[in-house]
Amino acid sequence: MRVFVAEKPSLGRAIAAVLPGPQERHKTHILSGEGNVVVWCAGHLLAQCMPEDYNPAHEKWALEHLPIVPEDWRLKLAPKARELYNTIKRYVKQASIIVHAGDPDREGQWVVDAVLEQIGIGNTPVKRVLISDLNPSAVRKALRTMPDNGEYRGLRDAAVGRARADWLYGLNLTRLYTLKGRSAGLSGVLSVGRVQTPVLGLVVRRDREIADFQPHPFYAVEASVTADGTGFTAQWRPGERAESYLDPDGRMIDKGYAQSVATALTGQAGQVMAFARKPEKIPPPLPFSLPELQKLAAKLKCLSPRRTLDLAQSLYEKHQLLTYPRSDCPYLPQDHHAEASEVREAIARTLGRDHHLAPLTDAVDLTRHGRCWNDSKVTAHHAIIPTTRALSSANLSPDEHFIYSLVAHRYLLQFLPPRELQKTAVDIVVPTSVGDERLQAKQALVVDAGWYVWRHALAVVDVADKETNEPVEEGGAPLPILKPGQRIEVVEARLQEKMTSPPKPFTEATLLDAMTGVARFVEDPLIRKVLRETDGLGTPATQATILETLFKREYLKKQRKTVVSTDLGKALIDALPEFVTLPDMTALWELNLNQIVEGDEILAHFMSSIQGHVEGLVEEGAGGLVIPKALKGNHTPPRKATRKRTPGKGAKTATTHPCTREGCNGQLRRIKGKHGFFWGCSNYKDGCRETRKDSRGKPARTALKTQHTRLTVS
Repeated sequence: MRVFVAEKPSLGRAIAAVLPGPQERHKTHILSGEGNVVVWCAGHLLAQCMPEDYNPAHEKWALEHLPIVPEDWRLKLAPKARELYNTIKRYVKQASIIVHAGDPDREGQWVVDAVLEQIGIGNTPVKRVLISDLNPSAVRKALRTMPDNGEYRGLRDAAVGRARADWLYGLNLTRLYTLKGRSAGLSGVLSVGRVQTPVLGLVVRRDREIADFQPHPFYAVEASVTADGTGFTAQWRPGERAESYLDPDGRMIDKGYAQSVATALTGQAGQVMAFARKPEKIPPPLPFSLPELQKLAAKLKCLSPRRTLDLAQSLYEKHQLLTYPRSDCPYLPQDHHAEASEVREAIARTLGRDHHLAPLTDAVDLTRHGRCWNDSKVTAHHAIIPTTRALSSANLSPDEHFIYSLVAHRYLLQFLPPRELQKTAVDIVVPTSVGDERLQAKQALVVDAGWYVWRHALAVVDVADKETNEPVEEGGAPLPILKPGQRIEVVEARLQEKMTSPPKPFTEATLLDAMTGVARFVEDPLIRKVLRETDGLGTPATQATILETLFKREYLKKQRKTVVSTDLGKALIDALPEFVTLPDMTALWELNLNQIVEGDEILAHFMSSIQGHVEGLVEEGAGGLVIPKALKGNHTPPRKATRKRTPGKGAKTATTHPCTREGCNGQLRRIKGKHGFFWGCSNYKDGCRETRKDSRGKPARTALKTQHTRLTVS
């Protein structure tokens, strides 16, 4: 018997769809012909045990318990996971061969490996299949290549290391600072995390830069120049003599000096020192990775990162119109180019002839082979693109239609010619009474708009303008062709007065951009290099959740379209050691985790270093945590307002009861579970596991016992 273990039901059904019949479909599995069985997880079926699972005394948060370091790491079944787990166990125990069908990344590797290790499969061989497109042709192709699962041990160990390190770091520091916060007058949880805290630090520092910003004037000199009767404009470039009058960003801040330069230049003759004219081709923007899709959706339609991810996931799993969405890669495998005709046809059929992308589908040249098809740059996932499946857009919600259109537009741009510019630079030296002054003229002139003509179909990031310092001119006269040594005359030089502007506050789109491009906020060159080569802060799969957590904890808040830090968020950043609030540590972790994947580092050594780091932080304590007066006392994130319902006949008004766990300010709520009603704490996600049986509509006096399964991972 060959048993496929998929990460999620949609992937399991996609695999079963290409296996031989006859088939029997069940709630938790599918029986196929020729001895094939498909079972599935639903994401992580096993979760990390909590401190109280290792030691009941740790249920109470106390400084003397810290740091909490499990000697024997264990996992427990997640809520509602038992039925799926038992189904997988039943069939893999009978299997002659197992096929691991987790998502093609670190977490996908661990989701299935964890279940197989928990069950215990002995010497049963395990193969690995990597599927990122749920359409039948793509699945069949993936099933033709199934290496041994052992080749992916590094991925598994990296996922385990990341999960355990986050547990040690986040749980211990959250307890430490929460307890210190309570002693300082704050009732609530102060959450600290390896990723979420540096993200909060980015926003706090930006907000303070804006608050402390003092505008000041600066000055430029613009000159009207002629050469052989042809006029053009050049800008003054300050030399060594002017250095003492420049601000740290190289701007002239002495008005008198700038005016004296303008006066000295006017009417003077100079000569060309250098002239360069060269063509430049700007290719279309690459297909979407998830962060780029989230940023553009936030910019164009104010969709939150979580909303965009959910829509892309629906288009992947439910409608099968997009490839795997949780991708950090904007490149495609070379062999995907052969499917271009089918993908274009699917786009045309899905969007219809009345859609504004219809003319673009006719304009593309499918023989064009752009830079996006590059096997060497494809990581665990490839870019998000439309699949070869077509579906009437009437089956899509307006937001799903919008996301599909964005992805389709970006894909079609790959089959258009580049935007061609003519770039010219002229360097001029003008002798004056006080010394030589340098002028410079730059121009980028459009020769052929190429793909840029179609940017109006849906807004895209203007790659050309981002990569070109000088303004791009759609028309107009080009700069004259000049030669070094050629004489020029400065007809007039004018003083220009400008004003510095503060940094812009973050929006969700620019904050995502900062998270993925966090290297620019780092000074250390090695760390900056690592962050450029990784996902930055968080991964495409987790960044939306990180932002949601910061909003939920009330460390961040939205002000119209901007994202700003709250007083509580600022207080937390001020209390933490500075390096905890910076992205440097995340970069070092990612460097170690990547070394584990490559086989250059081992899990045990990585965990030993993390444990030592956490022990050091706990030993140092929480420092001088200062809580603003306005935040002292009970501080629990507000719940969404619910519509009051008038009780009907025989109905009872819903009530809550204070949580009985020491130190918790949550409320016990009556919840309907699989086996009837019980009471659970509203602070469950903050670490409170208090549960009570239901006794005639009220919490029972005795707590429910929490059961968990044990998993030892070496």
